[in-house]
Amino acid sequence: MSKARDFILDIFMPTRCPCCEGFIKWDKLLCEECERALEPVDNSNEVPPAGCSAAVSAFKYDGAAKQGIYALKDGWGISFAVYTAPLLAEKLKGCGADLITCVPMAKRKANERGYNQAEVIAKELSKLMGIPYDGGLLTRRTTSMAQHDLETASERAEFAKTLYGIADGHSDITGKKLLLADDIHTTGATLSECAGRLLSMGASDIIAVTLCRTVKEK
Repeated sequence: MSKARDFILDIFMPTRCPCCEGFIKWDKLLCEECERALEPVDNSNEVPPAGCSAAVSAFKYDGAAKQGIYALKDGWGISFAVYTAPLLAEKLKGCGADLITCVPMAKRKANERGYNQAEVIAKELSKLMGIPYDGGLLTRRTTSMAQHDLETASERAEFAKTLYGIADGHSDITGKKLLLADDIHTTGATLSECAGRLLSMGASDIIAVTLCRTVKEK
């Protein structure tokens, strides 16, 4: 029934590739050209954000992948997250995580966008990996400033400290190993701050999971 619905919807609202905005078949998530253009990253030598034991990403934050992230942030590119989640799940196979959570978004911003993209990623992973999702662990305050507007890693780290808090009435995560999902790993300031909060709540281990990460050119 879902496939029939999607087919009918595509007649009136043609499906677009989130990475190039070109028209694609109703049952596709990305166009073939953008699939080929995505650059996988090797996580074996990844330096995780402070507070995390490991960091796992699927693609280099560049080119087609960057456009996919933009579409996801613009409120229409969920298909990029759906496409990438199985690749992350495969990388995370055997990780031993007990719970999946995500970097929180301010309620006003989530309402404007229609979703929290980090939550979309976390829920996709939860479904694919059979690991429970809990989005009620952390909170984020509303602010007019965007973290990506800050230029240096130290500025981002200081800013992140003011944003995130522990949710009232959160579930007990003592001794649990968590996957912490977000869309991009750049300086790691956001992931590090959220990981620190989760560890202070009793979590035993945190693995950062993102669709993309910034790769410094050698």
